[in-house]
Amino acid sequence: MTKRHWAHILAAAALAAAFTAATAATAGAGTVSGASGARAARSGSGTATAYLQARAAAVTTAHPAAVLAPYVVAGSALASREARLARGTALRGLAIGRTVASAACRVTILDVQPADDGLTVSVGARAVTSVTWRTSAGTTDLEASGIDHTITLKRTGDRWLVTADAYTDVLRPACLEAAGASRARVRAASRAVERSTRPLALPPAGAARAAASARRYSDIIQYDRAAAQQYADDRALTYNPTFVRFSGADCANFASQCARAGSMPQALGSSTSGWWYDKDGTSSPRDDTYSLSWINVTRQMSYWNTRRTDWETSVSRLGRGDFIYYDWTGDGLWDHVAVVAGANSAGQKVIDAHTTDHYRVYWKLGSSGTKYKFARVRAQWVI
Repeated sequence: MTKRHWAHILAAAALAAAFTAATAATAGAGTVSGASGARAARSGSGTATAYLQARAAAVTTAHPAAVLAPYVVAGSALASREARLARGTALRGLAIGRTVASAACRVTILDVQPADDGLTVSVGARAVTSVTWRTSAGTTDLEASGIDHTITLKRTGDRWLVTADAYTDVLRPACLEAAGASRARVRAASRAVERSTRPLALPPAGAARAAASARRYSDIIQYDRAAAQQYADDRALTYNPTFVRFSGADCANFASQCARAGSMPQALGSSTSGWWYDKDGTSSPRDDTYSLSWINVTRQMSYWNTRRTDWETSVSRLGRGDFIYYDWTGDGLWDHVAVVAGANSAGQKVIDAHTTDHYRVYWKLGSSGTKYKFARVRAQWVI
């Protein structure tokens, strides 16, 4: 990662944080009832922020439970799970020759809902976590992820404690496995990720509109790998407001946007044919239409293969702007797609993705039961 790339991410995150904080302050004014509710909202938000930052810091220590202890109920399933995930994150890095050098977390509070009694608060928050890894050669790499959390807090005596934390992290099975969790627990985590990112339903019925005048000649379109990778880096932790965003399952939509940024030609058709996205001449996504192959992993694979991409036998044969597909449980149903963003300082492939938002993360997501397909984009097309 270049300093310019990271500066861009921090600036974007800061702008997003300022906007969402202002929005939450305005919207929240009508949801908090009375002084006790307002105090609960402030205290709950502060504890949720501290917990998420401690959760990031926990990966840097041999005793993650101690870092998390001030914010979670001692001995709870949540405390055990999060400590194990922190250990697994560090151990997963060690398995590929890296150690954690540092970690940081930028938290944006999205929503606060205190209960009427002032003793329970639900906090929606986005955590953008960056981890710096050091290789055995002394070089460093920075990875980042963005995850939306729904955190439940309860007042216990004179403090607030986190009692539940709901979020989707596609790396959870891999981290649990690295930390020595049972095969059953790892498989359960893989199935949970699979359920949370199931293919989307059909898009609104419609067809892409043809250009005003059809061309009467052939053209050669070159795939711009640098442009596809740059778009992936720029939008890995943010969302392009001119496109529809699919909460919980945005990976194929993101991959399609990256491919289009690289000049992959669209193919017009109906909602269930071709590969296309129609903005209806506006920048607003409210009236957009698109094909199922634009937003659905399996339909995207089916349309692109032999038309836009070809399968490769190894990740080593992929370059920036290519794609990796994931079947979390190995059941034959493909669940996720990521964009190859290049390689880290050790020469290992790294990816950008949405759903769990990833920026330059080591490519091998999932557990030992996960299957992969490697799609290399063709250099050019004649249309």
